[in-house]
Amino acid sequence: MGCKVLWLNVALLAYLMICEHVRAQCTQPSFPSRNVIVSDSHLSTQSFPDGSTVTFECEIGYKPENSRASKSVKCERNQWTSLELNCIKKSCGSPPEFDNGGYDFTGISFGDKITAVCNTGYMLDAMIKDRWCRDQGWDGRNPVCEVVKCTAPPAIVNGQLEEAPLDSYKYSEVVSYKCNGGLSLIGSPTLHCSENGTFQPDPPKCMDGCPKPEIPHAIRIGGKSPPYKLKNFIDYRCEDAYTMKGEYHIVCKENGWNPEPPKCIGPCSRPDLGGNVILTKEFRTQNSFPYESKVTFECDRGYEPVDSTVSKSVTCEENHWTKLLFTCKVVKCKAPPAIVNGQLQGDPLDSYEYSQVVSYKCNDGFSLIGSPTLHCSEDGTFQPDLPICSDRSEDTSPSSTIVALIVVGVLTVLGGIIGVIIYKKKRSKHEYSDQVATKEIERGL
Repeated sequence: MGCKVLWLNVALLAYLMICEHVRAQCTQPSFPSRNVIVSDSHLSTQSFPDGSTVTFECEIGYKPENSRASKSVKCERNQWTSLELNCIKKSCGSPPEFDNGGYDFTGISFGDKITAVCNTGYMLDAMIKDRWCRDQGWDGRNPVCEVVKCTAPPAIVNGQLEEAPLDSYKYSEVVSYKCNGGLSLIGSPTLHCSENGTFQPDPPKCMDGCPKPEIPHAIRIGGKSPPYKLKNFIDYRCEDAYTMKGEYHIVCKENGWNPEPPKCIGPCSRPDLGGNVILTKEFRTQNSFPYESKVTFECDRGYEPVDSTVSKSVTCEENHWTKLLFTCKVVKCKAPPAIVNGQLQGDPLDSYEYSQVVSYKCNDGFSLIGSPTLHCSEDGTFQPDLPICSDRSEDTSPSSTIVALIVVGVLTVLGGIIGVIIYKKKRSKHEYSDQVATKEIERGL
């Protein structure tokens, strides 16, 4: 008997030890919001017995926010203690400087990108222009910006460069052209090596006189037809609906037309920005606007200016309108007021946009007088006036008064009609009696 009891105690103790072992353990800890990872020595362990300690370290590209913070947690009764370690992104510091250029960037922390940009007149010597902030700092190497070069400028017919051409020219270097004797140079006599590696503007032409001007929508009204020699002139006007920009009278001189040939600028179509910005009333029926016309805008009904100080107008330039700065936003009303002995149907909002509707209802035993619905109007208030909730036991509402007045009126009219009928009957009897008396008198006579 004693052995059996001893055996049961041993089995119970073993069972309790197993339960305690199963119960008192923790799964692998994780603190994703702190940018940490379990140290290598614990990566492969999925469960930890009670009392275990696990150490953390910062993820790649991060560093401790507080170098003195504890990096360990302990398993206590199925739960890990709090982790003090918190990691933040590493900074790579300001990008390094390099000659004839700089970096465009929005940040200098781990994962951020910087882009090399050369100064005007310089170009990168390689295709790679981006660098990234890595765990150990900026990757890659500093770029090199080399000066832009142009090949020798093109030759022109009946003319040449004023100086012997070089094999190449650096950015912004200038060359000049001249024409052979007796010919006029049309165009710019000087060209410069531009930032894209070509000479600009286009090379000039050497001509015996001036070229025929090509002016769309222009009509010649004076001067001769081509060819044009020195001192020849032309007068122009524009077709209907087009406006001239420049001088109508031009003369052929040694360096070309003087002044430059004019342009005939077409009208602008009616601007339609859509949405909540509309033309003011005086421009709404017009579909075409001449060059340099100015039109104004206003907010559509239910909208108001975002900034009332900015310009509300645009101008027709060469077949297009200038940019409109004026913008509008929807009118908003504050939450509608409460009413005595009643409330809104549904929860009130903080604000309501133009044309939104709210509805009121009265408490039990009260009648609603007025409109039950109000709308957010264009002036930012709810319209019409608030309804009133009247006690039905003391109802002196206009509708009751009107009914009473109608009843009184009907009764009055009926009384009047009856009185008239009675009066007419009495009068008829009286007249009949008079007639009978008269006849009897006549018989006696």
